[in-house]
Amino acid sequence: MLRSLLTPLRARFDVSPSRPDAAFEPVAPAEDELTPEDFARDVLVELMRNSVESLKGADNVRSRTEVLAEIQRIMLQDATTKDVFKELDGFLVLMSVLSTVQTAREGPVIEPEDQVLSDVQECSRLVFTLASEAMYEHKENSDYFRDHVGYDALFQAVQGLISDPKTVEETLGFLLSLALHNFSVSGIFGGLQGTDQTTVDSRLSDVDPLLGRIILPGAIRVLWDILPQLPGNDPAIRYAIYKLFEQLVYLNHRNQVVFSSLGLIKPLLSLFNQHRNDPSANDKEKHVLQKLLRRILDIGATTAESRLIFQQVVKDDDTLDTDVLEIIRTGMKARWPEHFSMESPATLVLKEEGIRGMPMTGFTYMIWLWIEKAPANGAATLFSFSMAGRTLLKLALRHNGQLELASTGNREAAVFSKSNLPKARWTHVTLVHYPHRVSNPSIRLFIDGVLNDTLNWPYPRAEGAPQTGTYTVGDENAKMSWSIASSYLLSVPLADDLPRLIHHLGPRYCGTFQDPYLVKFLTYEASTSLNMFLAAVATKVSSPAEISPLVKAVKDGLGVPESSLIFLMSPSSVRDELRIGTSQQNSLPVTPSSAFFLSQVQKPVRRGVEEKGDIFSADVSCLDMALWKIGGAAISLRLVQVANTPHELSRTLGILIDGLRNNWQNSEDMERLRGYEILANILRTKSQMINMTGFETLFEFLGLNFRSPDLSTVVNSVAYRAIALDFELWARTRKEVQRVHLEHFITLLQTSRFKKFNSKQRFSKLGLVRKLLFVLQTEWYSHDTIPFVVDSLRAVAQANFSADDAIKPIISYLAANLHEAPVTSPQSVMSRIDYGHHREKAEQVMESLLSILAVPACYTKFTATLPLTRIFLRLISMSLGISSSFSRKFELVSGWSILRIVLPCAWDPAVHEATFDILLGRVAEKNASHMASTTVVCSHIVPAIFVALHRGLDAVAHRPKITGDTDAGTSSPASLMTESSMEVLVEELIDLHASSPTFRQVFRSQQTTQLFVDAYKAFVTAVSSSTDINPRAIKLLEKISHFSSTLSLDNDVAGPQKRDILDTLQSAETIYNPNCTKKPPVDPELIADRKARRLRVSSSKLSVQVGERTTNKSMARMHEWRNSIMVTERKRLRKTVLDLREHHRQVSRLNEWALILVSERGLWAHPGRHRAWRLDETEGPYRIRKKLEPQNEEPSSRVDGMEQIRDVKQPDADAQSVFQVEVPPWAESYEISATDANDDQQLAEEVTEDKHRRVRHELEPGDVIEAVTTVARIDGVDSSPGLLIFGRTHLYMLDGLVESDDGEVIDALEAPKKLFFVPGSIVELKGPQRAQRWAHEQVSSFSDRTFLFRDVALEIYFKDSRSLLVVFLDKKRRLEMDQRLSASISYRGASESFTPGTGLLKTPLLGKMSAKVMSGFRADALSTAQRKWQTREISNFTYLSIINQISGRTPSDATQYPIFPWILKDYTSDALDLTSPDSYRDLTKPMGALTLARCEAAATRYVNLESVGEQPFHYGTHFSSSMIVCHFLIRLAPFTNMFKTLQGGDWDLPDRLFSDVARAYDSAATDVRGDVRELIPEFFTCPEFLENLANIDFGVQQNNGERIHDAKLPPWAKQDPLLFIILNRKALESDHVSEHLPAWIDLIWGCKQRDPSSLNVFHPLSYEGSIDLDSIMDELEREATVGIIHNFGQTPRKLFNSPHPARYMHGLTSLPIGNLHGIEEDGHLLVQESRPVKDLGTNCTVRELILDNIGEKIIPCPEGVLCVPSYPHEQVEWGPRRVGIRGGGELRVVVDQKVVQVVEAAFCTCAAFSDPNNLVTGSSDHTVRLWRVCRGAQSAAAANAKDGVMNVTLSHIMRVHTAEVLSVTASRAWSVAVSASKDGSAAIWDLNKGVYVRSIWHGEGDESEVHLVAVNESTGYIATCSRYKLCLHTINARPMATLDLSSSASISPLPPITSLAFHEREYSRMGVLATGGSDGTITLRTWGTDGTPAGEKAKWEFLTMRKLDVMHSERDRSPCVTSLKFIGESLCHGEDTGKTYLWTLPD
Repeated sequence: MLRSLLTPLRARFDVSPSRPDAAFEPVAPAEDELTPEDFARDVLVELMRNSVESLKGADNVRSRTEVLAEIQRIMLQDATTKDVFKELDGFLVLMSVLSTVQTAREGPVIEPEDQVLSDVQECSRLVFTLASEAMYEHKENSDYFRDHVGYDALFQAVQGLISDPKTVEETLGFLLSLALHNFSVSGIFGGLQGTDQTTVDSRLSDVDPLLGRIILPGAIRVLWDILPQLPGNDPAIRYAIYKLFEQLVYLNHRNQVVFSSLGLIKPLLSLFNQHRNDPSANDKEKHVLQKLLRRILDIGATTAESRLIFQQVVKDDDTLDTDVLEIIRTGMKARWPEHFSMESPATLVLKEEGIRGMPMTGFTYMIWLWIEKAPANGAATLFSFSMAGRTLLKLALRHNGQLELASTGNREAAVFSKSNLPKARWTHVTLVHYPHRVSNPSIRLFIDGVLNDTLNWPYPRAEGAPQTGTYTVGDENAKMSWSIASSYLLSVPLADDLPRLIHHLGPRYCGTFQDPYLVKFLTYEASTSLNMFLAAVATKVSSPAEISPLVKAVKDGLGVPESSLIFLMSPSSVRDELRIGTSQQNSLPVTPSSAFFLSQVQKPVRRGVEEKGDIFSADVSCLDMALWKIGGAAISLRLVQVANTPHELSRTLGILIDGLRNNWQNSEDMERLRGYEILANILRTKSQMINMTGFETLFEFLGLNFRSPDLSTVVNSVAYRAIALDFELWARTRKEVQRVHLEHFITLLQTSRFKKFNSKQRFSKLGLVRKLLFVLQTEWYSHDTIPFVVDSLRAVAQANFSADDAIKPIISYLAANLHEAPVTSPQSVMSRIDYGHHREKAEQVMESLLSILAVPACYTKFTATLPLTRIFLRLISMSLGISSSFSRKFELVSGWSILRIVLPCAWDPAVHEATFDILLGRVAEKNASHMASTTVVCSHIVPAIFVALHRGLDAVAHRPKITGDTDAGTSSPASLMTESSMEVLVEELIDLHASSPTFRQVFRSQQTTQLFVDAYKAFVTAVSSSTDINPRAIKLLEKISHFSSTLSLDNDVAGPQKRDILDTLQSAETIYNPNCTKKPPVDPELIADRKARRLRVSSSKLSVQVGERTTNKSMARMHEWRNSIMVTERKRLRKTVLDLREHHRQVSRLNEWALILVSERGLWAHPGRHRAWRLDETEGPYRIRKKLEPQNEEPSSRVDGMEQIRDVKQPDADAQSVFQVEVPPWAESYEISATDANDDQQLAEEVTEDKHRRVRHELEPGDVIEAVTTVARIDGVDSSPGLLIFGRTHLYMLDGLVESDDGEVIDALEAPKKLFFVPGSIVELKGPQRAQRWAHEQVSSFSDRTFLFRDVALEIYFKDSRSLLVVFLDKKRRLEMDQRLSASISYRGASESFTPGTGLLKTPLLGKMSAKVMSGFRADALSTAQRKWQTREISNFTYLSIINQISGRTPSDATQYPIFPWILKDYTSDALDLTSPDSYRDLTKPMGALTLARCEAAATRYVNLESVGEQPFHYGTHFSSSMIVCHFLIRLAPFTNMFKTLQGGDWDLPDRLFSDVARAYDSAATDVRGDVRELIPEFFTCPEFLENLANIDFGVQQNNGERIHDAKLPPWAKQDPLLFIILNRKALESDHVSEHLPAWIDLIWGCKQRDPSSLNVFHPLSYEGSIDLDSIMDELEREATVGIIHNFGQTPRKLFNSPHPARYMHGLTSLPIGNLHGIEEDGHLLVQESRPVKDLGTNCTVRELILDNIGEKIIPCPEGVLCVPSYPHEQVEWGPRRVGIRGGGELRVVVDQKVVQVVEAAFCTCAAFSDPNNLVTGSSDHTVRLWRVCRGAQSAAAANAKDGVMNVTLSHIMRVHTAEVLSVTASRAWSVAVSASKDGSAAIWDLNKGVYVRSIWHGEGDESEVHLVAVNESTGYIATCSRYKLCLHTINARPMATLDLSSSASISPLPPITSLAFHEREYSRMGVLATGGSDGTITLRTWGTDGTPAGEKAKWEFLTMRKLDVMHSERDRSPCVTSLKFIGESLCHGEDTGKTYLWTLPD
């Protein structure tokens, strides 16, 4: 069957005979006699030729078998015969034999069936054996078979054998043997048919040792494809193949890579789903399929396969498929990079010509390798460099894992004995050779970035003359299984720390180190590791300069010039080299920047990397990488969101985490989305589902190590802040999760060996102490969990015990909560605050603080931060044990005096113990020796003890005796406590006095003794005066009297005080012993003289009085301070609650991330979902609004302004390492008053109330609010209250927020109406609340406007074609904003350069006048526009737009909408005749006077009103009002709702709605009872307003019973709204209208605006100045007046006082005056100029043509280069730079031929500028990126940008494509970008918002790849082109014309159309699209509907105007036209020859 294929394929080989009977021509004998070996080889070659020819002619199985055996024997003798076998079509012959092996034999002899079967099997075996041998270790043959014969041929050839049950088993075995090149396993399937799975398992386990590496992957795919063809679908055979595949894929890494390349995932997934849904399916088979699927996914999958898997994981009911979830969970763990799988012998070879040796400056060699099997013995070469057959340098791997180095500089090889490369993991090896390091050359080996070993090693010597050098990675001999991710050779030795940075970039990085911001490629773990390394280094160096190399590399990039990169070998670099082209391998300069590179170096020429041996390129894309292309982190977030069980939640969290952990792109995406906050918000709703597995998964990602807690750290500070510190989330979880969450703080800050790093680098700025203190004030945690919270607080506070972070917050909290509960405020804000247990929690915090202060360092910091005048007793006791000077300091601040007041009130046994601990110094260590101590340490506490004694005794004395009261009577517990504590106190005083001399010395102080005497006397007096003495009081009196008597004998007590004691003793004795007559024990005469005693007592009393005054003053201050602290803490608490609420509100509104997943083309898009559309406010040229945008769909794609959290920073100086104690405030000059004031400032700091907290998150990073004002944003008739914020760098408009009277930002819904109500506006509070922002540079201009005749409005115009109309509350506020905007524009105007207009235009092509142009008219603007209109430089439509703008009409205000005239009156004809005046309306008359009857009615109305004294008018309605606008636009949102609003919330009667254009004209022009309305701009621009796209039910008309749907069109519109719009616009631009338009302008804006004679007077209230809403105070009257304005309309401002001049109509009226020819009119006159405009050089294709307005020249751009418009010296480049390095994914900025910025991983494939400041790029990762172009001071992104130097900053990443983006274009005029992709679609994007709008589809498949796209700047039409189709659409993707190209598509690899360009005019009557072809032709096409059959809907089609043939010489082929551009009325084209030509018209 395949014999017919032989001839055409054979013809490819010259040595192959063309016919079977061709005789072999012997080769002429050489001059020298052949060697025996050569002779034998020649003989074998000849035998091979003959045998193959014999095989072709063999006609039966046996003869074929014999020949096959002979061929095999020959091939085994000499491998060179394999080439001959291929050249003789041997593989095709084999396929032919195999396909016919079962052909029935003819002849008289019928052989036995068994014999026939045996012959067939033997012949089949030989075919497979021969094929296997021919391809084994012969890359050319295996590639030839794969590419030219194809495994499909093999599949077809074995069909007969497979379908036969007798041969199927052997054939399957042969296929397996072919794949493995091992025919010992050919019988593996024998006898398995019909057996069970146990038998299969046993058989496969037996052959498992025989299985090996897959040699021919295609055979495995054939084996898989055969499965459905198995006879009877035998389950045993099917299971055997599945199981065999499982064994193979798990056998080794190469097999795994091979399976991943076979495209099995989709069919495997389909089979897996079938088994899951089939109840009868075998579980073992399902399990094997699942394992196979997981193993293949471990390497990766294509993006399409990954997309399919993710699509299936979410079911239609928004639940998860757990089986698929498990597959994703396993696949997401894969971390494989793209790599080469190397099975030695395998080498990558790069040759470089013209070099003398290794670089003289030294070198750095780096390689990422993964070792599966090391060499069994000897050493395997990893890298070598050789010249002229001599190896100069070799790095090898020994069998024991050590590295070996050999070079010409040393005779013996050296072994790095410390090196020991691990197996089965990626390892980074760096070899750095310093040739001149301190005159001692050295080699340094780094493994995984760490210096491993150093050798003194001579540098390899250079050769004398330049030669060809060979760089080789791999070994040609040694057997080793390994993989390479990338391999680099640099011509500079790197600094020691730089390999660490490169290692942390990971094996997936294969860039060129040119990006200045390399840290973006770091994962979270890598950046943390580098930060920890820098922090560790910082502690060991004396100055920051010593660690600057690594810090500089982190900050500014590696600093390695690209010229130093000798080669980069990686799978991606090899792919990029293929793009350079094999024909240009020696042609280095492919871009200007690479040409610059050449000028900087010598002339070595690098050839492409050559693969030799067994190398398999694993172009893998693991699931986390595919996730980025499909949708990024939003997909994983969505999975978490839909999880419904703890198991699902833990699995989805694992998927999310694994998708982020090793993928910097997903990490950036997560940061951009604010994904961590979103995740916390999602988890808050699923808190009870979080189990320990989910918790550990999440916190392992944050940095905790649950296996080795001592290795825990925080690797992602932003995620940690958002998730781990969301205590509200974790407080809702299960108890065990709560506790382990709180314990993790202790792990990080106490257990971890990195606790210092965690504390200083991660926790220092989190404010965690305050967060925990806030948590303690809430009810989030249950009472039994509070101790864990306090433990965490203690760990956090102790780790960073600084003043602001810990000390002040804790002291403030204690001061506010250790006392009475604060008075509660309304519970609206503080509803979750816990007031019931505040004191109990505060006491626990107090205990924690004391334990912290037990650490000396903490105590030192504490005392240096705060004076101790506010510290409580337990705190004081702790202090005394440490500081000996404390007593004196405390006395200076009246501390002891205050204590005398405070202590007695709190006396209890615990206080008693603490007090005596202070007294005796028993605090620090309460062991037995300390407890036995009786030495007084702090005598200052004794007065407080005696005051406490006084208070206690007084309480005991005044407690009356109760009947029956005994010692254990019925006293209250409190009373008993007091009596007991006093007894204990007195007893301890007695014991101390007896045992402690130091205690007795205390009584030398008369003041102290007097305190005791007073207490004693008072107690005796109180008891003696009591009538009912308490027995316990008597007992206590006896004890204290005993102490007093002892004291009276003490020599330390003064005599007078002894006398007082004795006197009191006598009185006391009479109480407890009434019968006693004994004299006192001390003689009274011993007392000193009375005078001296009186003086001492008087002095003592004075001292006490002074001390009391100071104490009272201090107590008052303390009370005030505490109240102040409580107020401050209350404010702080309220602020925290409000901030938390605002944060939750913000995050809950972050839902745009999910929209793109479920919207059109989203991963989980709902099929059949109707998309709602609304008119986009973005304006096109001439303020046209015709672009539609999706309603309620605005997924954000911004990436700029996000916080970089994977940054590596230079550690701050450790200011706390050596703590310096400041001079304490209690120094010698210390004053109490100053201390108190200072304390208040320190602790009771003012909590600033941020009144703008609601809007802070909307600000751009670094922006500052300068002015805020409440405004109403006007949108049609709706008024949306909001804030207009003027920032330092940006302007913001935030809907739904207003300022309260005190300046706080609040919701408009919650605000009183007076704060935002604009008189006359219809307030919309429930609509979409938008947040818009513009940089100041985007503000083009502004205009003061009126709104409902009030001069308080402002319209701001922006350069992005948007505008903003706002109304202020008063004129003053508008004036303030005017001044700010003026200052901003003036400041920028001084520095901004002017962008010149076009210089080469023969027809002036005005810059499309959007709002920003039309708003900037000077005083003479109107006259300028008038002159341009007269000379036909602008169209009628444009002129009317300008007049509308100048007169104050704006599309933003429906009451002042732009006005356009009715043009036509013929709405009944089948064909519209625009040459007939009868088709047009009379423009000299108003609409109300077009008929005689209406003229009479208007005149009568005027006269009647005049006769009754009223202001007369002709018409009671108006030609323009908000009602008219909404009436016409009723089908188009947002005007649909506006109409209902004006109608009071419902539709009007169906018969009164706009349903028919003709009827609307009749009502406005002829009906006496009708209206007089004119038209709106949409009648000439926007066909969608005529269609009911939203399928709204407007009701049924009563007059005809028809349901209102689309507006009825006149017959000549052919049922096509677009055709109606085009013809209406064509009529507007007709000569007839041009002649009569001045008359209509006079009626609306001119001298006849209020002319009675012209019947043109309207209601007086419609004229400016007739109404003053501000003067109307009555609410009802004002509303009625507003209704009048909405209904009667507003007449525009008068502009002309004299009749309007006429237009010049001579000459060709479609062209401006002075232009004789135009392309549309005279395309047949176009002629190609003979000389090219520019020649880039041979084989340098011209891809883009840019107009240089400054130099007035055309700039052709080659492939991968694009010049910046208006900046010809600036350009961007992408694509491969040169052979040997990659650069294919880079985006390079080039200024003056010098690369100034490199952005790696941009994956750029195409680019387009929308304007000089905005760039759009398409990417191979399926995304479209938007970039901001900055220059000079604007630049904040490019680290290497200099003043005035251009750089680009990424602003948006947009996803919707499912394949590589091939082409992009952008239009600033329409604010759109269009991208074309391999997926068969062109996507339309909104440039301003960076969001997807809609798609244009060409189909599916390779032939539908859209490769060209263009946008018409004038009309917004979009042209797209694929190989077989050219399409034209409107800007809203409405299909117009389609051209079938299949007839012109040839077998050429180039498509028929290779370039596109629109002819641009301000208005074009026909439109021209030029297409360039690969055949050297340019076709000019237009489009139209003239071919539409009568009565049918309009059918658009392309019409060829002219075909141009490009000039070329006869001997050259026709050049391919690769670029086109119209320049005015000329055409420019570029070719693949590098030439650019101009086509011109005659002058």
